[in-house]
Parts: sequence; structure tokens; C-alpha cells
Amino acid sequence: MNQTLPGFMPKPSDIAPHHDIRTGIGAAQLLIARLTILISFVFMIFPAIDLAVARGFAEGTVFVLAEQPFLKGLRQIGLKGPFVVIAAMLLLLALRALLPRRLGLCAPHKAMFVVTSFVAGQLIVETLKPLIGRARPRHLLEFGGTADFTPVWQFSGQCARNCSFPSGEAAAAAAGLSLLVLFPERLRLKAAILLVPLLMMIAFNRVLFGAHFLSDVVLAWLLTLLGMAWIWKWTEKHSDRVDRILMGTRGRGRMS
Repeated sequence: MNQTLPGFMPKPSDIAPHHDIRTGIGAAQLLIARLTILISFVFMIFPAIDLAVARGFAEGTVFVLAEQPFLKGLRQIGLKGPFVVIAAMLLLLALRALLPRRLGLCAPHKAMFVVTSFVAGQLIVETLKPLIGRARPRHLLEFGGTADFTPVWQFSGQCARNCSFPSGEAAAAAAGLSLLVLFPERLRLKAAILLVPLLMMIAFNRVLFGAHFLSDVVLAWLLTLLGMAWIWKWTEKHSDRVDRILMGTRGRGRMS
């Protein structure tokens, strides 16, 4: 944390980087919000897109890829991965608080950002699922179920619990992008090149299984990313304070 002596002002070079970061995050928020609105509009005006994609992975009334071993294994990664990551971040925070001088893997606010990203994604999902009440593809009459198809964002009584929109596993996959803040800036692009395709496969896997429509997955990603952008903007702005609270100390310097 930069300390200002009486009669002195912080150097512009000390302020500018943080201002630039928050400005960039604000621009990202606006872009994600616009994409969310645009893509929602497309799927609402052309709901047949969802049905066409679902039909593309069904043979009659059966989504045959749901029994493919590799894809089933990929789903297990998507199911268990978030719990492993959250547990690892909480353990890291505990160890960092106990051994601040010996364990400096990452700043506490970054680990907390990862945890809150996963929590925020699931809060969004669990709020919208019962509110919208959209039936899953495999539960539709067309695929051997009993429910009717409804476009995304349309309130319906086709589902009472564990509904289709938005996809919880896709939201968790999007939250996995928060791990990128743990990497040094020079390695972040390389990490993203490896991580993003895996997370996208985990998310789209739900479409292959007939568990979600394409719009459920895409909008789960965008809504989660929007929440993450807001969380990171706040976290970056108050990073020193967050670090001190999590460390239980009045840390003297900004942590990397």
C-alpha cells in the first residue's frame, strides 16, 4: 500500500496504473452487458436456434453422446473442479494468514476473488432457474419427455426445480476464468490459451448431453462474466483493505 507523507501527493505514475485497470474493467463490463442483451435478443427472436442445435445431437429421442466415456469424464471435471478450486483457495487463504512471511503465492484478494466468482455464478443460476422455469431439452415432448419448449427468458411453468436456464455447470466453467488472476501477467495469455478451450468444452458438453440449450450455456457464461467483472472492479479498488482483513494484519505493502 502506498503511504503518503504529510505535504506530499502520490506520484501520477502510482495512480495511473490502477486508474487504467479500473477503466479497462469498466469497458469490459459494458461490452459484456451489451453482448448479453444482444445475444438474448437473438435467441428470443429466433428461438428455433436452440431447437435446431439440440436436434443436431439427438438420434430420435436419445442424446447418444451422453453415454460417451470421454464426455462423461469431462463432466466429472466440471462437477468436481469448482469444489476443488474453492477448497484450495480457502486453504491458501488460511495458510497465508498463518504463515504470511513464508507463503507468498498470491495476494489474498486474488484468492478471494476466485471464491466469490464461483459463488456469484451459482447465486445467479439458483435465482433464475426457478424464476424462469425453463424445461431441459431432454424433458421436451419432442425428445420423449412431457414438457413444452419455451424460448429463453420467457417465464413458464414447465419446470419447478433444477431447470434449464441458465446452466449451472456453464456458469461454474465461466467462473474458472477467475484463476487467470493468479498467474503473473507475463504468463496470463499462455494460461488463457490452455484454460479457455477446456472451460468452453465443459460448458458446451451440457448441450451435447441434452441437459441444456445453447442459450442456457452462452448466457450463463455472459451473466457470470458480468458478475465477475463487477466483483474484480471492486476487489481491485479495495485490494489493500481486503488483504489486510483477510490477513488479520495491517500489512505495510501491496501484495502481488
